[in-house]
Amino acid sequence: MNYNKSAFSLRVTSAAAALLMLAACGDQSDDKAATEGEVVSMAPTEVPAEAGAEQGTWGDIIYGDADAPVTVIEYASLTCPHCATFAKDVFPEFKKKYIETGKVRVLYRNFIMNRVDLIASAAARCGDMEVTQKLMGLFFARQYDWARSQNPGDELASLARRVGISRTEFDRCVNNKDMHKHLMSLTKTAIDDYQVNSTPSFFVDGERVEFTTFDDLMETMEKAIDDAS
Repeated sequence: MNYNKSAFSLRVTSAAAALLMLAACGDQSDDKAATEGEVVSMAPTEVPAEAGAEQGTWGDIIYGDADAPVTVIEYASLTCPHCATFAKDVFPEFKKKYIETGKVRVLYRNFIMNRVDLIASAAARCGDMEVTQKLMGLFFARQYDWARSQNPGDELASLARRVGISRTEFDRCVNNKDMHKHLMSLTKTAIDDYQVNSTPSFFVDGERVEFTTFDDLMETMEKAIDDAS
């Protein structure tokens, strides 16, 4: 997907730009590459906020009770159409059935795919956890509009104003070099430790969930959750 770089003037740090090369992978949930390679089973350890971090949401974006018996990790990209479809059409029912009933805790982790994704992800983490969850929902719901805009930054800033983020605060957040590095660190960990190479990718208690359609995903995930409960 091509974006008008001259119209979108918000900066991306050189370190983050270099690390974007690591995330040069498809965003197709049925990509064959997603099932290739050996995956090491890992405990679903929560990524904490960084010590001394500025205001904003650092580490995992957490949905659900910390005492939930099952932990689901989702790696997704804000510019991935399949991720938006999951967020809009699948996640609300999953949340009602498993998260709100205390059965599952979801740890959302950004997987940065491109320059605009990095900016959107930094913007989404501009507030506290509640604000971040609202922004994630808005950004996914309106992805088609802002991701294809001549100036995605303006479109994202307009959406952020709906939850009380001023343009000044928005600009500060999306130009936060430390947040850029943090987001790329999450992406590098996904590649190195979980062998993630497509989005969305899901893990139930450290085990990758293989799927080709969202119906497959829900069926497989429900079985994995029931087995792990």
